[in-house]
Amino acid sequence: MSPRSDLTGFAALLGEGFRAQIDLLTQVIQDAHYPSLGTYKERLLAQTIRNYLPRSVEVGTGFVLFPHEDTSPPGGQVHHDPLNQSAFSVSRQCDILVFDSSAYPPVFRDGDFVVLRPESVRAVIEVKGSLSITETRKLVAAFVDFGQKWRTTQAYYRSHHQKRTQAPALSAMAWSIARRTDGKPVTNPSKIRECIVQLYAKAVAKEHLDDFPLLGHLMIYGEAEISLIYGNDEPTVEPMHLGWHAADGRFHRFDSNGNIYRDKDRTIASLLASLHIATGWNTFNRFFSYTDEARDDRLLPYEHRGLTWCWHDLKRVQRLGPQDET
Repeated sequence: MSPRSDLTGFAALLGEGFRAQIDLLTQVIQDAHYPSLGTYKERLLAQTIRNYLPRSVEVGTGFVLFPHEDTSPPGGQVHHDPLNQSAFSVSRQCDILVFDSSAYPPVFRDGDFVVLRPESVRAVIEVKGSLSITETRKLVAAFVDFGQKWRTTQAYYRSHHQKRTQAPALSAMAWSIARRTDGKPVTNPSKIRECIVQLYAKAVAKEHLDDFPLLGHLMIYGEAEISLIYGNDEPTVEPMHLGWHAADGRFHRFDSNGNIYRDKDRTIASLLASLHIATGWNTFNRFFSYTDEARDDRLLPYEHRGLTWCWHDLKRVQRLGPQDET
């Protein structure tokens, strides 16, 4: 038998190499032109995603165009053809879009900049430099806006016998938690998770969850993974609950003596694994996508590990996009 391949080490180095590129540019320009550094992070993450996804999907930036009922069409309602013409709303600009152009042509394209039909979108990823509670609120507001427009379009499709489409995966990558001038963090992953739950609970009634895409993964580089999950305290009991769970953002590995330790970043590898699912189950293989060595992440304590339910007593959970079960 050939020597055991170290895919965990490979995935960890992928994340570390990513950070090295960012640090290299930071050493040169510092914060003299922060917008350029932010743009570089988005471009670097987009290129990494592009390199590790199948060629059946593309990666770009831009907008999603959402058709909906036209309440005041040209020529009036009598002569209006809702099967061929409708009104449209536009999403906020999305930092990274993963989309299928082999089956669905873009509405507009100029290089990597695209305007897309909803059915072509497989994933939306927002990129944040440093994350605070204020930035978390902005992030969730953007995804709630996307979800509302998506749900409105799916209802419009249904009313006019157009096939509904699977909701895309919504993710975010933050490079760090914001810090005060004295270097202390302004928040932590536990508070960020609670903030996400509070904002979604206020914005979305559980009766409206059908066809409403939710934030599936918020990665804080080298620190935490906050993920959407559904389940129950008793896995065999119905109905189900839906909420967010925070886990360590670093790999848990074993040394030569079998002792577990906290290693390098896992968030980049986890983001890629979630995109493998989002782009189709035929692209997902857990032996290549899930590379953590520890079966149970509770073997190594993590102070911000925890679960907060957002919606309870759900008789069904469907069309919410890729997610995990407890």
